[in-house]
Amino acid sequence: MRTSLEKSDLGRSILTEIAEISVDQLAKLDLQSICLVDVREEYEYVEMRVPGAELLPLAEVPEQVEKFPKNKPVYLICASGNRSKVAGEYLAKFHIDTINIAGGTKGWVSSGRAYNSGDADLALF
Repeated sequence: MRTSLEKSDLGRSILTEIAEISVDQLAKLDLQSICLVDVREEYEYVEMRVPGAELLPLAEVPEQVEKFPKNKPVYLICASGNRSKVAGEYLAKFHIDTINIAGGTKGWVSSGRAYNSGDADLALF
């Protein structure tokens, strides 16, 4: 039985279904009161991000599992919804309630919603 987390687990196919919502559904939530984690790389996050999103690159998720709340859902976002789905499937193995944002940051921005950019308000998870 393994007791440690391994980054290689992120690339494995996991047969876990996680909840998914659209960027329209995300926009209806109070972004400042939810746990919204952006799993893209820092340069992508600095370029554009959903307000309230905290940065935790996908490769660092295994090292930070203990930081994720277990008493409320974690909303995961990336550029389009693929990396965030991988992160959600991984976190589900640890009984963390995750919700993937379909369409990701690109969907958010292309829908005309306000977004943040630059590193002045960089928020690390």
